[in-house]
Amino acid sequence: MYRTKTCGELNLKNVNEKVELAGWIGKLRNLGGMIFIDLRDEFGITQIVINDERLQEEAKTYTEESCIHIERRSCGKKQ
Repeated sequence: MYRTKTCGELNLKNVNEKVELAGWIGKLRNLGGMIFIDLRDEFGITQIVINDERLQEEAKTYTEESCIHIERRSCGKKQ
């Protein structure tokens, strides 16, 4: 399996869960200290935040419509 969740099903219930997502880059924004990626698949959009310097260097090579696969722990604030 190349993903454990789709972009449309990932939500607050998945906080601190290890997830794999795959899709294409809909929008890419570099704000200096952070890079934001809007990852799209056929089910929805999930925003990816990259604040690790090593990963930012890799992400700087991405372009819109590039296909990517990520594996990370989902984080966020439960409300």
